[in-house]
Amino acid sequence: MALQMIFCVETNKRADTDSIYISETLNSLYVIDNKVKITKVYLEKKSKYNAKDVLREIESKIKAFTIGETKVIYCIDTDAYETNYEHKKELDDIARFCKDKGYELVWFCHNVEEVYLGNKVSDSQKVSEAATFRRKKAIEKIHTDKLSSSTMRKGTSNILKILDKYLKRKK
Repeated sequence: MALQMIFCVETNKRADTDSIYISETLNSLYVIDNKVKITKVYLEKKSKYNAKDVLREIESKIKAFTIGETKVIYCIDTDAYETNYEHKKELDDIARFCKDKGYELVWFCHNVEEVYLGNKVSDSQKVSEAATFRRKKAIEKIHTDKLSSSTMRKGTSNILKILDKYLKRKK
């Protein structure tokens, strides 16, 4: 059976930084054959998770994929959820939204760069740092336990726990 995975990412189409880390994870650790279609929806910012244009784009991609099942996966930075009430509330709202819609939620604590690079990165460096990560094949140095967390801790994500539900790992 064919599978479409729609990754909703916080970045924009021009920068496309979050997608680099996600695609490196997919290509390095999982069997992605012609039965798996990977698509993206760019949120541009986390607060647009339920914007009409975003939801319309998701629905359009679901309707266009007629040969199998679609999984929608929101990939969201937790930001300072432990100390900032607004960040915590927004994360809780997104989690509730995903649960209500039957979507998956991948979280990066505190952000995708902290998970994959080990540190925060300024906005002006995000594109070049992501490109360097890809070029140096740095995904090969990431311990999979960092990407398989059940609890939000600095520098961890649940991405592999979510992907393992739908994809087969490489040997």
